Amino acid sequence: MILIAFGSNLYSEKYGEPEDNCIKGIEILKNYFFLKKISKLYTTEPIPKSDQSWFVNGVVEISTTKKPNDILNQLHKIEKNFGRLRKKKNEPRIIDLDLLCYHKVVFNKHTITLPHPRLHIRRFVLQPICDINPSWIHPIFKLKAKTLLKKTSNQKIFLKKS
Repeated sequence: MILIAFGSNLYSEKYGEPEDNCIKGIEILKNYFFLKKISKLYTTEPIPKSDQSWFVNGVVEISTTKKPNDILNQLHKIEKNFGRLRKKKNEPRIIDLDLLCYHKVVFNKHTITLPHPRLHIRRFVLQPICDINPSWIHPIFKLKAKTLLKKTSNQKIFLKKS
């Protein structure tokens, strides 16, 4: 499985509210990858906790022949087209697209770490993964997504109502 997380907590002049940014982000991803499954959308508190607005988050499963660095480069181009500026870690953002995993590949390079190094401790990532496949197994910890999810029960997450 190849999984991409998406999220937003800022209004954008181009697309509107964070939920609209996420929906448009999904539409744009379809131009570059085959989207196999899309999770539900969730409203989630910022991690680490701060006074910034809550996020809208989700995950998509894609199919592609592109290599991880090519996928990551494409995600960064999409973010830039949305107007995202990367200044500091954990800042508010119009759109955030993260490559979570690339099949069972495990590696850590200067440009990319797979699987995503904080995937296993983030409820806002694990809950949407469970929507797609609760039996997905983390390639390092060898635990199912639903098992990892139970360990994040202290993080607030709410199903986004349409």
